[in-house]
Amino acid sequence: MKKSRLSKILIEGNPNLLKKFSAQVEETHTVKVNRSPSTGLVMMKTRDSVSRQPFYMGEVLITDCTVEVHGSQGLGVLMGEEPERAYSLAVVDAAFNAKLPIAGLWLHELEEEERNIAKLKQKEMSKLARSQVSFDTMEDYNDKS
Repeated sequence: MKKSRLSKILIEGNPNLLKKFSAQVEETHTVKVNRSPSTGLVMMKTRDSVSRQPFYMGEVLITDCTVEVHGSQGLGVLMGEEPERAYSLAVVDAAFNAKLPIAGLWLHELEEEERNIAKLKQKEMSKLARSQVSFDTMEDYNDKS
């Protein structure tokens, strides 16, 4: 599983799933904290929708953490001030980087959580679609009469 997909599932999904995976690693392996969870500011880069030119939108508060499990580094970074989640993300990332057998067992649960996230987003989009307003111009209105 790609890192971007894994991070998206763990950050957007149920926080209890992340805690569970982190706890499983901590039970069976020694976790060395290289950089404890700390907050910082980073510049958020985005692209102008008209000119398609990149620009910096402003600063975003993040929390990051670095750990080591079984000789492999793990990094946890997310927006906001959430030190526990940053630590848990780092532990799970390190488990995947170390190719621990337990990480392979998580794939089914991660895919299921990804489906749950998609269902929630679809539900939210359908709510938004119901409240969408249709604007007709006078010309369109007269053509229908």
